[in-house]
Amino acid sequence: MIDSHPEHLPEGPEHLPEGLIRPVIRPVVGSAVKPVVRSAVKPVVRSAGEKIPEMYPGTPFGAMHRMLKNHQDICLRGSWGFAMTFYAWLKKKITSLHPIRGYESSRRQQEALKAILAGFWVPVEEHRVALEKAPGNPWLRSFYPNNKSFLINFADLLGMNGARQWFEKGIRYPLLNHPIHPFYGVYFPTRHEHLHLLDNWLKEHNPFQRAVDIGCGCGVLSFILYKHGIRTIHATDINPNAVYSFRQDLQRLNHHMHETVSVEEANLLGSFRPSPNDLVVFNPPWIPEKPKKILDTAFYFEDQFFDDFFSQMTETCPPGTTIALIFSNFSLAAGIAAEHPIEQALQDHQEHFSLLSRIQQPVTQKASRKKSWIQQVRNKETVELFVIRKV
Repeated sequence: MIDSHPEHLPEGPEHLPEGLIRPVIRPVVGSAVKPVVRSAVKPVVRSAGEKIPEMYPGTPFGAMHRMLKNHQDICLRGSWGFAMTFYAWLKKKITSLHPIRGYESSRRQQEALKAILAGFWVPVEEHRVALEKAPGNPWLRSFYPNNKSFLINFADLLGMNGARQWFEKGIRYPLLNHPIHPFYGVYFPTRHEHLHLLDNWLKEHNPFQRAVDIGCGCGVLSFILYKHGIRTIHATDINPNAVYSFRQDLQRLNHHMHETVSVEEANLLGSFRPSPNDLVVFNPPWIPEKPKKILDTAFYFEDQFFDDFFSQMTETCPPGTTIALIFSNFSLAAGIAAEHPIEQALQDHQEHFSLLSRIQQPVTQKASRKKSWIQQVRNKETVELFVIRKV
């Protein structure tokens, strides 16, 4: 969840298990240029007329770093290579100033880099980055249709360019036979162990006709639910980009799944009201930390998060409703939490819920050599599936 990147996996077998969606994909017509929904989360841009010192090739990197360190914004001109070289130099500089020894120091390094990069801007003219040999991105037009020229933060631009690649090429998961195309600012799993936990459990325990996927993100869990024969699925997410992303993928599929899956921008259950035989699936955030923006809510949770979750499930779920929580003990393994939040919340709400099973599996994916501290955490980390029944 913290480290690693999705890998492109080979195509699945020709003969698919019953319920698995065949990968017949159709493009989303005009998706490259049409404006996205108004509520979409996107980088904040600045007026092209703002007076920001302009830096050209040949300007000493040390001088530009001192300006950024003193909270002086700068706008790079010239070439894309100049901007990328300075960006790489900044990352190396921050790494040397804030070495990583564990989770807390990694967060300090991340925050220090974020603070420095906040003042690093580049120009956009006629919806194209106004640097020589800069890559194009149609989202500069579809995100800002009424603003042809502006300044955009360079780190935000890189994030947008990377997200555009995932959105166009798609990401493959070993449990599905079609790619998923996460939109900008949408959480998608970069590890698979916790997905296998749900998939394997559904193979043995699937009397469900209806399910709700809370915090759907890119929609991977909903696709797994559908694969196992659940035909009425309600997906929710508080991030409008996730709702847009999942709806776009449903449109890409030449399949009737889009007729039976509803996607809602809402918190937790949204408008869905479970019945005694329904399934509630939730892969909540794994790290105890206050989210600073809506995109952080896929990773970080506040102190009362799980207490609030079980309180709402108590009010809205009738007896017999099954809840499947997909989690990781990452925060315990990394030493940033003293108690397991789901264990504690279940203890506090034990009069309303019964734990049917708790399935655990060690994390097997290896971290890169550059992040050896992550591997130390993974050696102690397990992914978990809590299966809970409302009583």
